[in-house]
Amino acid sequence: MAAYGKPQPPLNDAYYGPPIPPPPAAAYYGAPAPPPAPRRSGAHRLFCCLFRVLAVAVIALGTAVLVLWLIYRPSGVKAYADTAALSRFDLTNGGSLLVYNLTVGMRVRNPNRFGINFRSVDAQASYDGDRFGYAPLQPFYVGRKSDARFDVTLSGSAAIDDRDVERTYRRETAQGSYEVKVRVYARQGFKVRGFRLNNKSKFTCTLNLPAPSSGNGTASGTPTTVFTRKQPKCDVDY
Repeated sequence: MAAYGKPQPPLNDAYYGPPIPPPPAAAYYGAPAPPPAPRRSGAHRLFCCLFRVLAVAVIALGTAVLVLWLIYRPSGVKAYADTAALSRFDLTNGGSLLVYNLTVGMRVRNPNRFGINFRSVDAQASYDGDRFGYAPLQPFYVGRKSDARFDVTLSGSAAIDDRDVERTYRRETAQGSYEVKVRVYARQGFKVRGFRLNNKSKFTCTLNLPAPSSGNGTASGTPTTVFTRKQPKCDVDY
């Protein structure tokens, strides 16, 4: 049976494949070989080694701090105004001088498993946005899961240069109570597993104080206890 297509001639001659290209001319004339890659110096290798060790140490330390923070992360302290006494609150001299005498019994609650030191403590009072009192306080320490109590005593006189304050004072005098804000500023520090941490804190207590009783029609008289553990807790900011 005849084969399909054109028959191929027999391969009688040797077949050597495609021609091999000649070597580059440089090989014939003894051209120098390309130089080897430069070797790094000992100082460079030492620097790379130190950098790796430092990077590993920083990562390990950061991981340890994060784990300790998650385990012993501090909860915010809580502050309360337990008692308050307002013995004098007079706006005199044509409404330009406020004479006051205020004492607030405060309590700070530490819910953490470590103690907290409160340093650089001072208190300020304001009425209708105007500050009228300032007093430095003694540093104190609050143990783990415990309370600390201290008194804020503000007494003296302050110049008032705001007619809005006078209008607010006359309105609240007619109502029989004054809204006063007492703020306590402090630096708090604590130690957790060998790490010392510090931050600032501020307690803001908004107090609704009954006008002191008197026989002459002015807002002065004997001290009046306003509340005992009935005041909502103070706002705490960091």
